[in-house]
Amino acid sequence: MQVPLTAARCLKCDAVLALQSDGSVLHVDIAHQHETIKIALGKLDKVLAEARSGHARGVRVVVGRGLIREEVLHQLSWLRHSGEILGFDHEHGNTGAIMVLLRR
Repeated sequence: MQVPLTAARCLKCDAVLALQSDGSVLHVDIAHQHETIKIALGKLDKVLAEARSGHARGVRVVVGRGLIREEVLHQLSWLRHSGEILGFDHEHGNTGAIMVLLRR
């Protein structure tokens, strides 16, 4: 059964769709195609918007270990402070990737 993107509630169980998550994690690499910081932050914003509009639980962002990583960490700190995301942390054993936990 397909649920229209504009639906606010599940057609089967009447649950609020915005509170549901399918547990999936989106993946994006924003640092390895010669991106500038501005382009990388734009890609971050785009994938976070995509994740929020769907039902993903999180986003795995590959940031490398340079300036892009530092700027992404600043941006994610602000998003956490403003309440737009629940949190973020480096992927276990890989400081070049960040896992972002989204609000349900």
